[in-house]
Amino acid sequence: MIIRWPGLPGGRRDDGLHHNLDLAPTLADMLGRPPMKSWEGWSYAASLLRGEECGREFLVLSQCAHVCQRSVRFGPSAAAEQMALGRWLYIRTYHDGFNLFPDEMLFDIEADPHEQVNLADERPDVCKDAVYLLNEWHDAMMKTMDSPTDPLWTVIREGGPFHARGQLKGYCKFLESTERAYAIEELKRKHPGEFGATVNPLDYAHKTMQESLVKKFQNKLEG
Repeated sequence: MIIRWPGLPGGRRDDGLHHNLDLAPTLADMLGRPPMKSWEGWSYAASLLRGEECGREFLVLSQCAHVCQRSVRFGPSAAAEQMALGRWLYIRTYHDGFNLFPDEMLFDIEADPHEQVNLADERPDVCKDAVYLLNEWHDAMMKTMDSPTDPLWTVIREGGPFHARGQLKGYCKFLESTERAYAIEELKRKHPGEFGATVNPLDYAHKTMQESLVKKFQNKLEG
């Protein structure tokens, strides 16, 4: 984002972590107006006007349109002279929208800005830090919401992203016709409810957790 403002010195770069919703309180602050009580954003006017560090410790991003995922951007830069720039991007997938994403993905944005190398199996320590931050954020959100229900889990209980519901059988036929049938068995394993199977959410969660732990243990032995 490029911001031009009367009296604002040019050439200043803000490397702090900010949400889009931080822009409104920032503009209000720069105009000398109080923010609306309903706004959840934080002003970073101090960074723009005086170069002060006022970024967030971490960012959490949610999306439920094409897949159901939550991501955490966090962590210090590898450069010792720089503050927290969000080196790590952790992505947790709750419903993959039939894209067969792994449950956990971790990317080193400094070394891999195009997010090509998933480090989740190699750096479980960083994943644990990310999950802790995600839980902290989730607790804070649930304590301040009017509704007792997390909207992401509403989408999941409804069958996942709207475009995907009830479409897996047809998608599997399409995969067969385009010589990509190799993905069908894994899709059936991950989404048995799309094929009429009755799924106990707790059993499915327990099975998924076991598979994840076994995979990490195997990777550790191989390493």
